Amino acid sequence: MILKGANMKFLRLHPNVKLRLVERFLTQLVTNSIFPFMGIYFSMEFGVKWAGILLAANVFLSFLAGFYGGYMSDLYGRKKVLVYSEYVRLASIIAMVVGSIEFFYSTLLVCIGMLVSSICAGLSNPAGSALIIDSSSSEERKYIYGLDYWLWNVSLLIGILLGGFLFEQFRMELFIALAFISFCSLLIVALFISESLSVIDPQIQKKSFWRSTAANYRVVLTNKVFIFFLLASLLDLSIELQSNNYTPIRLVQVIGHQTLFSVAGYSLKINGYNLFGILSIINTLSVILFGTLIAKLFKKTKDTKAVTVGILLYAAGYALIVIGKSPWFLFAVMLILSIGEVIYIPRKQALLADIMPSDKRGSYMAINSLTTRGAMMIGSLSVTFSAFVPSWIIGLEMFLLGVISVFLYIHVLALKQSSPAVQGMDKAVSAET
Repeated sequence: MILKGANMKFLRLHPNVKLRLVERFLTQLVTNSIFPFMGIYFSMEFGVKWAGILLAANVFLSFLAGFYGGYMSDLYGRKKVLVYSEYVRLASIIAMVVGSIEFFYSTLLVCIGMLVSSICAGLSNPAGSALIIDSSSSEERKYIYGLDYWLWNVSLLIGILLGGFLFEQFRMELFIALAFISFCSLLIVALFISESLSVIDPQIQKKSFWRSTAANYRVVLTNKVFIFFLLASLLDLSIELQSNNYTPIRLVQVIGHQTLFSVAGYSLKINGYNLFGILSIINTLSVILFGTLIAKLFKKTKDTKAVTVGILLYAAGYALIVIGKSPWFLFAVMLILSIGEVIYIPRKQALLADIMPSDKRGSYMAINSLTTRGAMMIGSLSVTFSAFVPSWIIGLEMFLLGVISVFLYIHVLALKQSSPAVQGMDKAVSAET
Protein backbone atom coordinates (compact mmCIF):
# COMPACT_ATOMS: atom_id res chain seq x y z
CA MET A 1 0.00 0.00 0.00
CA ILE A 2 2.86 2.36 0.82
CA LEU A 3 4.50 1.72 -2.56
CA LYS A 4 1.16 2.11 -4.37
CA GLY A 5 0.56 5.46 -2.67
CA ALA A 6 4.09 6.60 -3.51
CA ASN A 7 3.59 5.64 -7.17
CA MET A 8 0.36 7.65 -7.33
CA LYS A 9 2.13 10.65 -5.81
CA PHE A 10 4.89 10.40 -8.41
CA LEU A 11 2.43 10.19 -11.30
CA ARG A 12 0.63 13.34 -10.07
CA LEU A 13 3.82 15.42 -10.16
CA HIS A 14 4.44 18.02 -12.87
CA PRO A 15 6.10 16.45 -15.97
CA ASN A 16 9.14 18.71 -15.45
CA VAL A 17 9.69 17.22 -11.99
CA LYS A 18 9.23 13.59 -13.08
CA LEU A 19 11.56 13.97 -16.05
CA ARG A 20 14.20 15.83 -14.05
CA LEU A 21 14.21 13.20 -11.27
CA VAL A 22 14.58 10.34 -13.76
CA GLU A 23 17.27 12.17 -15.75
CA ARG A 24 19.22 13.04 -12.57
CA PHE A 25 19.06 9.45 -11.32
CA LEU A 26 20.43 7.98 -14.55
CA THR A 27 23.18 10.60 -14.75
CA GLN A 28 24.18 10.12 -11.10
CA LEU A 29 24.17 6.34 -11.51
CA VAL A 30 26.87 6.48 -14.20
CA THR A 31 28.85 9.42 -12.79
CA ASN A 32 29.10 7.65 -9.42
CA SER A 33 30.73 4.73 -11.22
CA ILE A 34 33.32 7.03 -12.82
CA PHE A 35 34.23 10.23 -10.99
CA PRO A 36 35.06 8.76 -7.54
CA PHE A 37 37.73 6.68 -9.31
CA MET A 38 39.21 9.44 -11.49
CA GLY A 39 41.64 10.42 -8.73
CA ILE A 40 43.20 6.94 -8.90
CA TYR A 41 43.39 7.17 -12.70
CA PHE A 42 45.06 10.60 -12.69
CA SER A 43 47.49 9.64 -9.90
CA MET A 44 48.68 6.71 -12.02
CA GLU A 45 49.01 8.88 -15.14
CA PHE A 46 50.30 12.18 -13.71
CA GLY A 47 51.43 11.32 -10.17
CA VAL A 48 49.74 12.01 -6.84
CA LYS A 49 50.77 15.68 -6.70
CA TRP A 50 49.22 16.63 -10.04
CA ALA A 51 46.20 14.41 -9.44
CA GLY A 52 45.43 16.40 -6.28
CA ILE A 53 45.80 19.70 -8.15
CA LEU A 54 43.52 18.51 -10.96
CA LEU A 55 40.82 17.33 -8.56
CA ALA A 56 40.99 20.61 -6.62
CA ALA A 57 40.72 22.58 -9.89
CA ASN A 58 37.75 20.42 -10.85
CA VAL A 59 35.89 21.32 -7.65
CA PHE A 60 36.84 25.02 -7.82
CA LEU A 61 35.79 25.50 -11.47
CA SER A 62 32.49 23.71 -10.87
CA PHE A 63 31.87 25.96 -7.88
CA LEU A 64 32.53 29.16 -9.87
CA ALA A 65 30.35 27.91 -12.72
CA GLY A 66 27.49 27.48 -10.25
CA PHE A 67 27.44 31.23 -9.52
CA TYR A 68 27.38 32.04 -13.23
CA GLY A 69 24.78 29.37 -14.01
CA GLY A 70 22.52 30.36 -11.13
CA TYR A 71 22.20 33.95 -12.28
CA MET A 72 21.97 32.98 -15.97
CA SER A 73 19.02 30.70 -15.19
CA ASP A 74 17.23 33.62 -13.51
CA LEU A 75 18.12 35.88 -16.43
CA TYR A 76 17.43 33.70 -19.48
CA GLY A 77 15.36 30.83 -18.11
CA ARG A 78 16.01 27.37 -16.69
CA LYS A 79 15.58 25.42 -19.91
CA LYS A 80 18.02 27.47 -21.97
CA VAL A 81 20.81 27.03 -19.41
CA LEU A 82 20.09 23.30 -19.11
CA VAL A 83 20.06 22.75 -22.89
CA TYR A 84 23.29 24.64 -23.62
CA SER A 85 25.06 23.05 -20.64
CA GLU A 86 24.02 19.58 -21.79
CA TYR A 87 25.23 20.24 -25.35
CA VAL A 88 28.71 21.18 -24.15
CA ARG A 89 28.73 18.42 -21.54
CA LEU A 90 27.96 15.81 -24.20
CA ALA A 91 30.86 17.12 -26.32
CA SER A 92 33.21 16.97 -23.30
CA ILE A 93 32.25 13.36 -22.53
CA ILE A 94 32.78 12.38 -26.18
CA ALA A 95 36.27 13.90 -25.80
CA MET A 96 36.82 11.61 -22.78
CA VAL A 97 35.79 8.62 -24.91
CA VAL A 98 38.13 9.64 -27.76
CA GLY A 99 40.99 10.16 -25.29
CA SER A 100 40.49 6.60 -24.06
CA ILE A 101 40.65 4.92 -27.50
CA GLU A 102 43.80 2.82 -27.72
CA PHE A 103 45.22 4.27 -30.96
CA PHE A 104 44.42 7.86 -29.88
CA TYR A 105 45.16 7.52 -26.18
CA SER A 106 45.40 10.93 -24.46
CA THR A 107 45.11 11.36 -20.70
CA LEU A 108 45.25 15.13 -21.22
CA LEU A 109 42.12 15.01 -23.41
CA VAL A 110 40.35 12.90 -20.76
CA CYS A 111 41.39 15.45 -18.12
CA ILE A 112 40.13 18.42 -20.16
CA GLY A 113 36.89 16.57 -20.89
CA MET A 114 36.33 15.90 -17.18
CA LEU A 115 37.01 19.54 -16.25
CA VAL A 116 34.59 20.84 -18.91
CA SER A 117 31.97 18.27 -17.86
CA SER A 118 32.24 19.42 -14.24
CA ILE A 119 31.93 23.07 -15.29
CA CYS A 120 28.75 22.19 -17.22
CA ALA A 121 27.38 20.34 -14.19
CA GLY A 122 28.10 23.43 -12.08
CA LEU A 123 26.30 25.63 -14.63
CA SER A 124 23.23 23.41 -14.85
CA ASN A 125 22.71 22.34 -11.22
CA PRO A 126 21.18 25.63 -9.96
CA ALA A 127 18.91 25.75 -13.03
CA GLY A 128 17.81 22.15 -12.53
CA SER A 129 17.10 22.71 -8.84
CA ALA A 130 15.15 25.89 -9.61
CA LEU A 131 13.17 24.03 -12.30
CA ILE A 132 11.94 21.49 -9.72
CA ILE A 133 10.94 24.24 -7.29
CA ASP A 134 9.19 26.26 -10.02
CA SER A 135 7.20 23.20 -11.04
CA SER A 136 6.06 22.02 -7.60
CA SER A 137 3.98 23.20 -4.66
CA SER A 138 5.12 23.39 -1.05
CA GLU A 139 3.02 20.32 -0.18
CA GLU A 140 4.68 18.23 -2.90
CA ARG A 141 8.27 19.15 -2.09
CA LYS A 142 8.69 17.03 1.04
CA TYR A 143 7.81 13.99 -1.05
CA ILE A 144 9.96 15.16 -3.99
CA TYR A 145 13.07 15.76 -1.90
CA GLY A 146 12.56 12.53 0.02
CA LEU A 147 12.37 10.65 -3.28
CA ASP A 148 15.37 12.55 -4.68
CA TYR A 149 17.43 11.68 -1.58
CA TRP A 150 16.41 8.03 -1.90
CA LEU A 151 17.31 7.95 -5.60
CA TRP A 152 20.68 9.57 -4.86
CA ASN A 153 21.52 6.82 -2.37
CA VAL A 154 20.44 4.09 -4.79
CA SER A 155 22.59 5.62 -7.55
CA LEU A 156 25.52 5.95 -5.14
CA LEU A 157 25.36 2.33 -4.00
CA ILE A 158 24.96 0.84 -7.49
CA GLY A 159 27.39 3.31 -9.09
CA ILE A 160 30.20 2.68 -6.61
CA LEU A 161 29.76 -1.09 -6.96
CA LEU A 162 29.83 -0.85 -10.77
CA GLY A 163 32.88 1.42 -10.72
CA GLY A 164 34.69 -0.79 -8.24
CA PHE A 165 34.36 -3.81 -10.52
CA LEU A 166 34.46 -2.15 -13.97
CA PHE A 167 36.48 1.09 -13.88
CA GLU A 168 39.97 -0.42 -14.14
CA GLN A 169 39.27 -2.75 -17.07
CA PHE A 170 36.27 -1.09 -18.75
CA ARG A 171 36.87 2.63 -18.26
CA MET A 172 36.18 3.55 -21.89
CA GLU A 173 32.92 1.56 -21.86
CA LEU A 174 31.80 3.51 -18.78
CA PHE A 175 32.63 6.78 -20.59
CA ILE A 176 30.53 5.59 -23.55
CA ALA A 177 27.64 4.80 -21.18
CA LEU A 178 27.95 8.31 -19.71
CA ALA A 179 27.92 9.82 -23.23
CA PHE A 180 24.74 7.86 -24.04
CA ILE A 181 23.05 9.05 -20.82
CA SER A 182 24.14 12.64 -21.57
CA PHE A 183 22.61 12.36 -25.07
CA CYS A 184 19.36 11.05 -23.55
CA SER A 185 19.41 13.91 -21.01
CA LEU A 186 19.82 16.42 -23.83
CA LEU A 187 16.81 14.97 -25.65
CA ILE A 188 14.70 15.02 -22.47
CA VAL A 189 15.60 18.63 -21.67
CA ALA A 190 15.32 19.94 -25.23
CA LEU A 191 12.14 18.12 -26.29
CA PHE A 192 10.07 17.35 -23.20
CA ILE A 193 10.88 19.79 -20.40
CA SER A 194 9.04 23.12 -20.53
CA GLU A 195 10.36 26.50 -19.38
CA SER A 196 9.34 27.08 -15.77
CA LEU A 197 10.47 30.68 -15.25
CA SER A 198 7.26 32.64 -15.66
CA VAL A 199 8.76 36.09 -16.38
CA ILE A 200 12.01 36.81 -18.25
CA ASP A 201 12.75 40.54 -18.25
CA PRO A 202 14.50 41.65 -21.49
CA GLN A 203 15.48 44.97 -19.87
CA ILE A 204 17.62 43.19 -17.27
CA GLN A 205 19.31 41.15 -20.03
CA LYS A 206 20.57 44.39 -21.62
CA LYS A 207 22.44 45.52 -18.49
CA SER A 208 26.16 44.94 -17.88
CA PHE A 209 26.45 41.27 -16.97
CA TRP A 210 29.08 41.51 -14.22
CA ARG A 211 27.49 44.59 -12.64
CA SER A 212 24.02 43.06 -12.67
CA THR A 213 25.42 39.75 -11.35
CA ALA A 214 27.05 41.48 -8.38
CA ALA A 215 23.88 43.47 -7.70
CA ASN A 216 21.78 40.30 -7.93
CA TYR A 217 23.84 38.39 -5.36
CA ARG A 218 23.90 41.41 -3.03
CA VAL A 219 20.08 41.28 -3.01
CA VAL A 220 20.15 37.54 -2.25
CA LEU A 221 22.47 38.08 0.72
CA THR A 222 20.12 40.67 2.26
CA ASN A 223 17.48 37.96 2.84
CA LYS A 224 17.72 37.46 6.62
CA VAL A 225 15.72 34.22 6.60
CA PHE A 226 18.00 32.75 3.94
CA ILE A 227 21.17 33.73 5.84
CA PHE A 228 19.96 31.94 8.98
CA PHE A 229 19.16 28.91 6.82
CA LEU A 230 22.69 28.97 5.35
CA LEU A 231 24.24 29.02 8.82
CA ALA A 232 22.06 26.12 9.99
CA SER A 233 22.86 24.14 6.84
CA LEU A 234 26.59 24.82 7.19
CA LEU A 235 26.57 23.42 10.73
CA ASP A 236 24.56 20.28 10.01
CA LEU A 237 26.55 19.45 6.86
CA SER A 238 29.85 19.94 8.69
CA ILE A 239 28.88 17.19 11.16
CA GLU A 240 28.84 14.49 8.48
CA LEU A 241 31.89 15.83 6.67
CA GLN A 242 33.89 16.01 9.91
CA SER A 243 32.99 12.39 10.57
CA ASN A 244 33.90 11.35 7.02
CA ASN A 245 37.35 12.91 7.43
CA TYR A 246 38.10 11.95 11.03
CA THR A 247 36.36 8.58 11.50
CA PRO A 248 38.41 6.48 9.02
CA ILE A 249 41.66 7.81 10.50
CA ARG A 250 40.54 7.00 14.05
CA LEU A 251 39.15 3.57 13.16
CA VAL A 252 42.41 2.54 11.51
CA GLN A 253 44.26 3.63 14.67
CA VAL A 254 42.00 1.96 17.26
CA ILE A 255 40.54 -1.04 15.40
CA GLY A 256 43.07 -3.77 14.79
CA HIS A 257 42.29 -6.98 12.94
CA GLN A 258 39.42 -8.53 14.84
CA THR A 259 36.74 -11.15 14.28
CA LEU A 260 33.33 -9.69 13.53
CA PHE A 261 31.52 -13.03 13.80
CA SER A 262 32.11 -16.79 13.48
CA VAL A 263 29.64 -19.27 11.97
CA ALA A 264 30.26 -23.00 11.47
CA GLY A 265 34.00 -22.61 11.57
CA TYR A 266 34.00 -19.58 9.25
CA SER A 267 34.98 -16.23 10.71
CA LEU A 268 34.88 -12.76 9.20
CA LYS A 269 37.83 -10.59 10.21
CA ILE A 270 37.81 -6.83 9.71
CA ASN A 271 40.10 -3.85 10.30
CA GLY A 272 39.51 -0.10 10.47
CA TYR A 273 39.38 0.30 6.68
CA ASN A 274 36.80 -2.48 6.30
CA LEU A 275 34.73 -1.15 9.20
CA PHE A 276 34.45 2.34 7.71
CA GLY A 277 33.36 0.84 4.37
CA ILE A 278 30.71 -1.31 6.07
CA LEU A 279 29.39 1.74 7.97
CA SER A 280 29.04 3.64 4.67
CA ILE A 281 27.12 0.72 3.13
CA ILE A 282 24.80 0.52 6.18
CA ASN A 283 24.09 4.25 5.87
CA THR A 284 23.18 3.97 2.19
CA LEU A 285 21.16 0.76 2.55
CA SER A 286 19.24 2.15 5.54
CA VAL A 287 18.09 5.12 3.47
CA ILE A 288 17.12 2.87 0.55
CA LEU A 289 15.29 0.25 2.64
CA PHE A 290 13.59 2.45 5.23
CA GLY A 291 13.26 5.81 3.46
CA THR A 292 9.70 5.30 2.19
CA LEU A 293 8.50 3.85 5.50
CA ILE A 294 10.02 6.66 7.59
CA ALA A 295 8.53 9.28 5.27
CA LYS A 296 5.10 7.65 5.70
CA LEU A 297 5.40 7.50 9.51
CA PHE A 298 6.45 11.16 9.81
CA LYS A 299 4.15 12.48 7.08
CA LYS A 300 1.84 14.33 9.51
CA THR A 301 4.58 15.45 11.90
CA LYS A 302 5.06 19.22 12.06
CA ASP A 303 8.22 20.57 10.44
CA THR A 304 9.61 21.90 13.73
CA LYS A 305 9.33 18.53 15.47
CA ALA A 306 10.58 16.54 12.46
CA VAL A 307 13.65 18.76 11.99
CA THR A 308 14.42 18.69 15.73
CA VAL A 309 14.12 14.91 16.09
CA GLY A 310 15.92 14.22 12.81
CA ILE A 311 18.93 16.46 13.43
CA LEU A 312 19.35 15.37 17.06
CA LEU A 313 19.38 11.68 16.02
CA TYR A 314 21.79 12.54 13.20
CA ALA A 315 24.13 14.66 15.36
CA ALA A 316 24.10 12.28 18.34
CA GLY A 317 24.74 9.37 15.99
CA TYR A 318 27.78 10.92 14.36
CA ALA A 319 29.07 12.04 17.77
CA LEU A 320 28.93 8.41 18.94
CA ILE A 321 30.49 7.17 15.69
CA VAL A 322 33.67 9.19 16.38
CA ILE A 323 33.83 7.87 19.96
CA GLY A 324 32.72 4.22 19.72
CA LYS A 325 35.05 1.26 19.22
CA SER A 326 32.75 -1.78 19.08
CA PRO A 327 31.78 -2.65 15.47
CA TRP A 328 28.28 -3.85 16.41
CA PHE A 329 27.67 -0.72 18.49
CA LEU A 330 28.78 1.42 15.54
CA PHE A 331 26.47 -0.50 13.18
CA ALA A 332 23.47 0.19 15.46
CA VAL A 333 24.39 3.87 15.78
CA MET A 334 24.75 4.23 12.00
CA LEU A 335 21.25 2.78 11.54
CA ILE A 336 19.80 5.31 14.01
CA LEU A 337 21.55 8.35 12.51
CA SER A 338 20.45 7.24 9.02
CA ILE A 339 16.85 7.37 10.23
CA GLY A 340 17.54 10.91 11.46
CA GLU A 341 18.83 11.87 8.01
CA VAL A 342 15.73 10.50 6.29
CA ILE A 343 13.49 12.46 8.68
CA TYR A 344 15.09 15.90 8.37
CA ILE A 345 16.77 16.22 4.96
CA PRO A 346 13.56 16.36 2.83
CA ARG A 347 12.08 18.92 5.28
CA LYS A 348 15.25 20.99 5.04
CA GLN A 349 15.19 21.02 1.23
CA ALA A 350 11.48 21.88 1.18
CA LEU A 351 12.12 24.73 3.62
CA LEU A 352 14.85 26.13 1.37
CA ALA A 353 12.47 26.07 -1.59
CA ASP A 354 9.80 27.93 0.40
CA ILE A 355 12.03 30.87 1.37
CA MET A 356 13.31 31.69 -2.14
CA PRO A 357 11.59 34.25 -4.40
CA SER A 358 10.58 32.73 -7.73
CA ASP A 359 12.60 35.16 -9.87
CA LYS A 360 15.93 34.44 -8.12
CA ARG A 361 15.82 30.71 -7.37
CA GLY A 362 18.83 29.90 -9.54
CA SER A 363 20.91 32.51 -7.71
CA TYR A 364 19.74 31.28 -4.31
CA MET A 365 20.68 27.69 -5.19
CA ALA A 366 24.14 28.87 -6.31
CA ILE A 367 24.71 30.66 -2.98
CA ASN A 368 23.36 27.64 -1.12
CA SER A 369 26.18 25.54 -2.61
CA LEU A 370 28.58 27.63 -0.50
CA THR A 371 27.49 25.68 2.56
CA THR A 372 28.87 22.45 1.11
CA ARG A 373 32.25 24.08 0.40
CA GLY A 374 32.34 25.63 3.86
CA ALA A 375 31.41 22.33 5.49
CA MET A 376 34.19 20.60 3.52
CA MET A 377 36.68 23.10 4.94
CA ILE A 378 35.43 22.52 8.50
CA GLY A 379 35.62 18.78 7.89
CA SER A 380 39.23 19.05 6.75
CA LEU A 381 40.20 21.23 9.72
CA SER A 382 38.72 18.69 12.13
CA VAL A 383 41.56 16.31 11.25
CA THR A 384 44.11 18.89 12.41
CA PHE A 385 42.00 19.70 15.48
CA SER A 386 41.85 16.00 16.40
CA ALA A 387 45.64 15.91 16.79
CA PHE A 388 45.34 18.09 19.92
CA VAL A 389 42.17 16.79 21.62
CA PRO A 390 40.68 13.37 22.50
CA SER A 391 37.92 11.87 20.35
CA TRP A 392 35.17 12.62 22.90
CA ILE A 393 35.85 16.35 22.47
CA ILE A 394 35.31 15.97 18.71
CA GLY A 395 32.08 14.07 19.38
CA LEU A 396 30.84 16.69 21.84
CA GLU A 397 31.66 19.50 19.40
CA MET A 398 29.72 17.73 16.63
CA PHE A 399 26.67 17.21 18.85
CA LEU A 400 26.73 20.88 19.91
CA LEU A 401 26.82 21.92 16.25
CA GLY A 402 23.70 19.81 15.76
CA VAL A 403 21.93 21.47 18.70
CA ILE A 404 22.82 24.96 17.41
CA SER A 405 21.59 24.06 13.92
CA VAL A 406 18.27 22.87 15.42
CA PHE A 407 17.74 26.27 17.06
CA LEU A 408 18.65 28.04 13.81
CA TYR A 409 16.20 25.93 11.78
CA ILE A 410 13.45 26.56 14.34
CA HIS A 411 14.21 30.29 14.03
CA VAL A 412 13.99 30.06 10.22
CA LEU A 413 10.64 28.25 10.46
CA ALA A 414 9.36 30.92 12.85
CA LEU A 415 10.52 33.73 10.55
CA LYS A 416 8.89 31.96 7.62
CA GLN A 417 5.56 31.81 9.46
CA SER A 418 5.73 35.43 10.62
CA SER A 419 6.96 36.96 7.35
CA PRO A 420 4.19 37.83 4.86
CA ALA A 421 6.80 38.14 2.09
CA VAL A 422 8.06 34.59 2.60
CA GLN A 423 4.53 33.18 2.81
CA GLY A 424 3.69 35.07 -0.36
CA MET A 425 6.51 33.31 -2.22
CA ASP A 426 5.02 29.92 -1.51
CA LYS A 427 1.49 30.99 -2.46
CA ALA A 428 2.82 32.29 -5.75
CA VAL A 429 4.46 28.94 -6.42
CA SER A 430 1.25 27.05 -5.67
CA ALA A 431 -0.63 29.30 -8.08
CA GLU A 432 1.94 28.68 -10.84
CA THR A 433 1.72 24.89 -10.50
